[in-house]
Amino acid sequence: PPETILSAVSMTSILNTVSSILASRVSSVDRVGARSLRNPVSVEFTCQRSAWSTLDSESSGRRFVVRAAETDTDKVKSQAPDKAPAAGGSSINQLLGIKGAAQETNKWKIRLQLTKPVTWPPLVWGVVCGAAASGNFHWTPEDVAKSILCMMMSGPCLTGYTQTINDWYDREIDAINEPYRPIPSGAISEQEVITQVWVLLLGGLGIAGVLDVWAGHTTPTLFYLALGGSLLSYIYSAPPLKLKQNGWVGNFALGASYISLPWWAGQALFGTLTPDVVVLTLLYSIAGLGIAIVNDFKSVEGDRAMGLQSLPVAFGTEAAKWICVSAIDVTQLSVAGYLLASGKPYYALALLALIIPQIVFQFKYFLKDPVKYDVKYQRTAIFGAGYIRDGFGIKSLNERVMMGVLATNINLREMSSDDERDEKELDLTSPEVVTKYKSAAEIVNKALQVVLSECKPKAKIVDICEKGDAFIKEQTGSMYKSAKKKIDRGVAFPTCVSVNNTVGHFSPLASDETLLEEGDMLKIDMGCHIDGFISLVAHTHVLQDGPVTGRKADVIAAANTAAEVALRLVRPGKKNHAVTEAIQKVAEAYDCKIVEGVISHQMKQNVIDGSKCFLSVSTPETRVDDAEFLENEVYAIDIVASTGDGKPKLLDEKQTTVYKKDADVNYQLKMKASRFIFSEIKENFPHMPFTARSLEEKRARLGLVECVNHGHLLPYPVLYEKPGDFVAQIKFTVLLMPNGSDRITSHSLQELQPTKTVDDPEIKGWLALAIKKKKGGGKKKKAKKAGEKGETSTEAEPMETSSNAQE
Repeated sequence: PPETILSAVSMTSILNTVSSILASRVSSVDRVGARSLRNPVSVEFTCQRSAWSTLDSESSGRRFVVRAAETDTDKVKSQAPDKAPAAGGSSINQLLGIKGAAQETNKWKIRLQLTKPVTWPPLVWGVVCGAAASGNFHWTPEDVAKSILCMMMSGPCLTGYTQTINDWYDREIDAINEPYRPIPSGAISEQEVITQVWVLLLGGLGIAGVLDVWAGHTTPTLFYLALGGSLLSYIYSAPPLKLKQNGWVGNFALGASYISLPWWAGQALFGTLTPDVVVLTLLYSIAGLGIAIVNDFKSVEGDRAMGLQSLPVAFGTEAAKWICVSAIDVTQLSVAGYLLASGKPYYALALLALIIPQIVFQFKYFLKDPVKYDVKYQRTAIFGAGYIRDGFGIKSLNERVMMGVLATNINLREMSSDDERDEKELDLTSPEVVTKYKSAAEIVNKALQVVLSECKPKAKIVDICEKGDAFIKEQTGSMYKSAKKKIDRGVAFPTCVSVNNTVGHFSPLASDETLLEEGDMLKIDMGCHIDGFISLVAHTHVLQDGPVTGRKADVIAAANTAAEVALRLVRPGKKNHAVTEAIQKVAEAYDCKIVEGVISHQMKQNVIDGSKCFLSVSTPETRVDDAEFLENEVYAIDIVASTGDGKPKLLDEKQTTVYKKDADVNYQLKMKASRFIFSEIKENFPHMPFTARSLEEKRARLGLVECVNHGHLLPYPVLYEKPGDFVAQIKFTVLLMPNGSDRITSHSLQELQPTKTVDDPEIKGWLALAIKKKKGGGKKKKAKKAGEKGETSTEAEPMETSSNAQE
């Protein structure tokens, strides 16, 4: 009777795993339903009471018997035709481990049946989508081999372990619902089941460990995921927790296991498992809850008899089937709505295109009769359309760089870049954009002051660089916290402190011991951005008290005066080559050279080195296209002057620590350290230059070399003039506004006493040009009249004279 079953189950719940398994020794001929199996025509089980197991124990001199599964089988009737063991059952169903299976005597086929291969595809697809969403899967033999091994871990091994141990702990229920399954039918012995459980579990954990080593993980992430998933599988099926006893908790745990765990494994194998992916996949597991409910309908009789509160038992079949489809459909429709609201209509439509067939099959099969058609309904989704949908959804939400689906050989790259092309380009016509440029400028100007205050004799350069970057991160981190859309902000160019004849880009690693000395000429270069709108600044300072004299003063004056001239010539209507010629003429006046290879670029949102630019000095080896400056453009004017010949050399490649990702290179990296580092770079520095200090140092040493050699990263090399030469740098950001040029980054110079002065009238004429347009309408009226007569003017309007020029 049912009360006997319940009392037996409550007694066995106090036993541990080993004792509960070993306590079940009984021959197959004494199993419940054995006689019925020999008479497939019978729809009513033969009246038989049999104890599955007995456990002798002496307690206070008494002998007691624990009956793990005792039932009056004459009171249990088969309610569905496929519950009766059929000699003519399907051999395919037997191999897949689903209802309607043919009886089999081959042990290996029975073992396969226990692992339920029909449940493997969702987990295999989970690995595929996780690998694709990592942005670092490539169609190389190594990556394909790793992904296949990860699929074997998730599918045959750990899912097989889960299904086998679940069948073991469900043997009493299966004796009622599916007595022809391998364990209740006696087709496989308990010792064989125990062996299978251990082999699959240890095999899965072993593969996880191998994959961690193969991927070069310092923390065995995959092993921890496999171990955690195995533990979850155990407490789902086994007493005393037995999560499946609660329909809500158990089904969510099962859904999360099918959606989240394999996804995490695939992503961790090829990239970095991030918190946002963990949260999103767990939320999406609500749909998995509905999928898990599908399996509960076939077990209603046994669940009710054993006291398990599955949702079909708790709410009834009619209500449960609607809970099931609602959990699946509402979750997925919500994700589609989120994608649409996020400005990704094509991904939302792709989601809907995959959801609609699912709803059609729900009405055609599942909602009509969930008990009769549950297998047929599950078959409609066996090839993982839902997981393809998941991959596109999560991929869109996280804006990874590529989505590869093995089944269809799809490779989507740089969605963020596609989004930028689809959106209207933001420029200075937007007041919000101007505000962001100026806010970034205010922060970087303050950061420059902080760095200058740290520049003292015997100070470590690396410490100064880190303080500069930390200040920018702290200041930008407090801005736009309440914005509806996440706004990226922070360091646009890592702080560099280059001394004396070092041209620039010196931002050493943490292990570097280089110190500042009294009298050093420092070039401080840094940048800040808010929402991708960049403000850069560079300043030259001599570490001394009192005025700067001699050649140090000459070279600083040359760089500053050339920058002032460039500020007045970079204006709407002027050509870029005219600026280059003027800069060289200024340097010659101070008997200095402009350093070759320095380029001043236009900047846009998330673009620090736009295609429109001008050279500081033109050479046969370095040329740029002719271009005209336009209103509402933004430029970083960068002038580097030297007392030497202006042809710097690379002395040590190992000193290069500043890099920028090149989005146009598609080379497939070979080394796992390179792929790991490049994945980290894509995640944290998709647009801006960065310093190698920001990366995990051990892997960075190995991975950066291959990334640079094959063009994934553009290096900013540390170049040197000859010893004894001095190099000065002035850089600022200028906005070409309708009312004139607006220099938003700068810092005042020390007192200079150069040995040279500017006497050239042309240079003085450039310096006399105004930066801002004069107020008043007189000139505008004249221009209008000239336009009415059909006349045109090639000259820019007069501007107010600035007092910042230093002659």
